[in-house]
Amino acid sequence: MPDTLRRVELVDADLPNASGAARLLLEDFADALCAYARMGKSEVPTVTWADSASSPADDTDALVAAFTVQGATLPDRAIDMLDAIAAHPVPLYALCATDSHDPADALAALDELDRRCADAGIPWRGGVIVGGGALIARTAKSPRMGTLRRWRSEATDALIAAVRLGTSVEEAAQITRDTTRVRQGNIILARCPIPKAAYRLLCR
Repeated sequence: MPDTLRRVELVDADLPNASGAARLLLEDFADALCAYARMGKSEVPTVTWADSASSPADDTDALVAAFTVQGATLPDRAIDMLDAIAAHPVPLYALCATDSHDPADALAALDELDRRCADAGIPWRGGVIVGGGALIARTAKSPRMGTLRRWRSEATDALIAAVRLGTSVEEAAQITRDTTRVRQGNIILARCPIPKAAYRLLCR
């Protein structure tokens, strides 16, 4: 692992009236990132929160943005964020929640993010899509590796590996020989922890 991961910026690109899922995903990412650095006796990177309209700081090594996708459309705030990043391009990773039970339903949104990054000259490194996003806030206090959080926690850990290695999600999987995650290229799919019928009843 390179020893150059000094600073990671986190951006909550959800709308103000959103469920708070994006913030919770980022908080878990930050806590785990620092914990794994300490466990590995590596330098703990500086983790800062940034506004979606602000350009990354000069010493930022990676930016992790989180947002909720409704349907298959990239939210406007995430699109606007790219203008700020384009002024100072840094590697971008994403944590995406979708209220759909199937995380693959949001792949089109991250494909759009990939295209927009290419157009703006932003290094796109991939991300995670968490299915059953309506459960994120409801299960935030449950055990991190318990039944209700395990799949999204493990997907987040795989994203952390990519950030620490300074690679894309796909490259990190090859380096770590991770064959257990469900991936679509640079995207890790974290499925909903409860059956579809139960999720529909819960989210009525």
